[in-house]
Amino acid sequence: MINPLDWDLGNVPPGVAWGGVDEAGRGAWAGPVVAACAVLDGATVQKWGHVLRGVRDSKELKPERREALAAELKALLPAYGIAELDALAIDRENILEATMMAMRQSVAELALRPRLLFIDGNRGPRTGLPERLVVDGDALSCAIGAASILAKAHRDAIMIGLEEQYPGYGFGQHKGYGTALHRAQIRALGVSPVHRISYAPVAALQRVDEALRDDLRRSLDHCASVAELQTWVATDLRPAYGRLKLVWVETLRRNYADRLAQLAAAEGLVQ
Repeated sequence: MINPLDWDLGNVPPGVAWGGVDEAGRGAWAGPVVAACAVLDGATVQKWGHVLRGVRDSKELKPERREALAAELKALLPAYGIAELDALAIDRENILEATMMAMRQSVAELALRPRLLFIDGNRGPRTGLPERLVVDGDALSCAIGAASILAKAHRDAIMIGLEEQYPGYGFGQHKGYGTALHRAQIRALGVSPVHRISYAPVAALQRVDEALRDDLRRSLDHCASVAELQTWVATDLRPAYGRLKLVWVETLRRNYADRLAQLAAAEGLVQ
């Protein structure tokens, strides 16, 4: 099988920088979806080809090797970008659109704009740069494989942190995916604020709280400034998220948007 770096070199015009884009966490029940873009160019290949030839699909690497390679890639790549969207954004947009948004954000962060992007999968995020879709690209392309490693390592670190913030769910072990352990712990502990309540397996395990929904409506109505509204999301909505039905959240979002428009107009923030 051709080495992924050689695949890239055979599919990129000479003398141009190119990038690979991939995501991690699309199928998980909890935590963010993370996208990364890794940029390569001829000078980097010439200097660091021995490292780049070790790049593989992140799923094929043991966690320790993946973390070490992610650190190496951050040091040697001419540019890279990493972006994440949390459970609230995933439930609002749907996972496909949230993934595309994260991909666009990861490309927007780049200090060096590539001339061509290889995108893992069969749908492009519409970054404004030339895109080539590559099914199973994390196994074929070095740039996509590097992006896969960056995204996966970044997301794993987030999930380990969430295990400390929400102990007992096993986030550091299953990384938010739908394992038997994860399902059992949701049954025991309830749905956490970082779970994706638009996902049917999560919604089926929810213990919703109508009184909490009503409290949120009242506290939202009592917000007297744009700053208070923004604080409300962090202090009221997010901690309650796992105990709310998705339809309630959508109603709260509409109420939030209406209240934001009123307060912004009152504060002279809009013309």
